[in-house]
Amino acid sequence: MPSNTLGAGPLSAAALPLALFFAVTVEMAPAGALAHIAAALHTDIGSAAAGSSIYALSTAFLALPLAGFAQRFDLRNATIIAGLSFTVLGLAAAAAPGLTGYLAFRALNGAAHAAFFPLVLALAAAAAPRNTAQAVARVLLGNGLALALGVPAAEALAALDWRLPLALASLGVAAAVSFAPHPVPQEGGITEKPAERSPAGIVWLAALFALALAGHFAYYTFLAAAVEAQGLPAALVLSLYGAAVIAATAFSGPIARQNRLGRAVAVIAIESLVLAAMATVPGPATTIIAAVTAGACFGFLPTLIQTEMLEQAPQHRALVSGAAVVAFNTGIAVGAVSGATVTGFSTNAPSLLGSALLVLSAVGLATARTFARKQIVPGTQDSDEAELGTASGQYAN
Repeated sequence: MPSNTLGAGPLSAAALPLALFFAVTVEMAPAGALAHIAAALHTDIGSAAAGSSIYALSTAFLALPLAGFAQRFDLRNATIIAGLSFTVLGLAAAAAPGLTGYLAFRALNGAAHAAFFPLVLALAAAAAPRNTAQAVARVLLGNGLALALGVPAAEALAALDWRLPLALASLGVAAAVSFAPHPVPQEGGITEKPAERSPAGIVWLAALFALALAGHFAYYTFLAAAVEAQGLPAALVLSLYGAAVIAATAFSGPIARQNRLGRAVAVIAIESLVLAAMATVPGPATTIIAAVTAGACFGFLPTLIQTEMLEQAPQHRALVSGAAVVAFNTGIAVGAVSGATVTGFSTNAPSLLGSALLVLSAVGLATARTFARKQIVPGTQDSDEAELGTASGQYAN
């Protein structure tokens, strides 16, 4: 029996990353086509932009309840159904003749995304029970590639017709998810997972994850403005940031096989230091170094934290993934709003605020790691050390 999706055929291994690539492209594509959408629907840009806001709110509010509901059913079937529903609603939004229909279908599409994203992560983990970290990293790579490649491609297609990229990416979700891998049954006689932690522990990790993301996005939301203040080309620096995100995500699987919380603290501390340096010693060099380092840290962190959450509650993967989705959306929103409150002081003030929020998250995660190590159940292995004790048998594949 194969131990992970790498041995399940190339289509099966690529299915979930591709599905997430297309789904995130659907989510973000309208941001680059607002003028085209507004003109086609005979409205203003602000009203057209409401489609993205409604989508994000729908995803954030419904991720947990829908994930909790979906985990009652067969994981692969639920993922496929959610993916097909996402496709239908994405096509409906693309075909909407007026603003009201467009906004309504974007809200419903966001709800489908709220169910789909957690299920994809949960299925990836279930299909690779001996290598959860690599499975999560592979799926999240689809997310990073969507932001770096899918969204720019969608913006180019939108110049022809704003409906075209939305429809094509929606169909891509259905095509990819149809090859979704099957969960791998647990083999008897091998203790591969740590003891289940309390729900409070998962909530605490999700909250700290959201806080770290808030720190990152307090900086990133206003990165272009800070770059331009240094006389640098924003497109170049943002491209360097995106390349760092993709590279780090691609290599985050092996990093997340052991000592995940400890390494997450290190990653957050490094980003905090470079953001503080950018804010206190502004200049082209520190701005570029901060952008590349922050991109790399952002590439590593989601794999580390989400893998840890999945390992701590292997029997509730969909619900845990839903909590991670809520944390992600909350972190983005809080970071953008908190960064906006300090932009009046200087263009580098959001970086300093982001550094402070990251420090708070690092302290909380260090505390959580210490607490988790004290909760080891006799006869089991700690989630930070389980892979060390079974590496030769579990990761040989």
